[in-house]
Amino acid sequence: MKTITKVQIQNSDKNRVNLYLDGKFFCGLDLETAVKNGIKVGTIITEERLENLQIESEKQTAYQKVLKLISTRYKTQREVEKYLYEKGYVASVVYYVIDKLNEYHYIDDERYVQSFINSHKSTCGKLKIKQQLLQKGVKENIINNALDDENFGQNDEIKRLAEKYMKSKEDTKENYIKLFKYLMNKGFEYDEIKSALKQNVED
Repeated sequence: MKTITKVQIQNSDKNRVNLYLDGKFFCGLDLETAVKNGIKVGTIITEERLENLQIESEKQTAYQKVLKLISTRYKTQREVEKYLYEKGYVASVVYYVIDKLNEYHYIDDERYVQSFINSHKSTCGKLKIKQQLLQKGVKENIINNALDDENFGQNDEIKRLAEKYMKSKEDTKENYIKLFKYLMNKGFEYDEIKSALKQNVED
């Protein structure tokens, strides 16, 4: 058993305290957790108990940090996990935060995918959209389900980009080959491009 000999408000964060056991610094703790659990000078406590309280404290701190993070831009589950691990939080804290975010639907990869597609489909094809979402850690089946929707088509987007690309160019075979490469680099599929530009290609 150890005795808490000092409870000091942190200079850098007034919502956290430093705890000292038998005159030596032991750990930092969220102020709310400390108050709720009756942490004060003179309290007799085990190091194990304090370590458990520290994890409880870290859960709340991590959760608040993530809420601030996603308030500016929606994130995928993998992005949130990466952020927390990079901040040094242990797995139990990360699992807690992820579960809580899912419970309140603050993260929802299916909704994220739909939003991402809606904002990128005018400039990117399916292949590029899928690649970018995979890089963000979204599961492939979620991406495929959204992209395979029978209502998902990009003919209009392809035509618009093609018209913009060809605006100052001559209607030559060489330029149409370059156009195809340009659109494929944008992530559009060959058959989609050919279908959307059928008349031009045949000419």
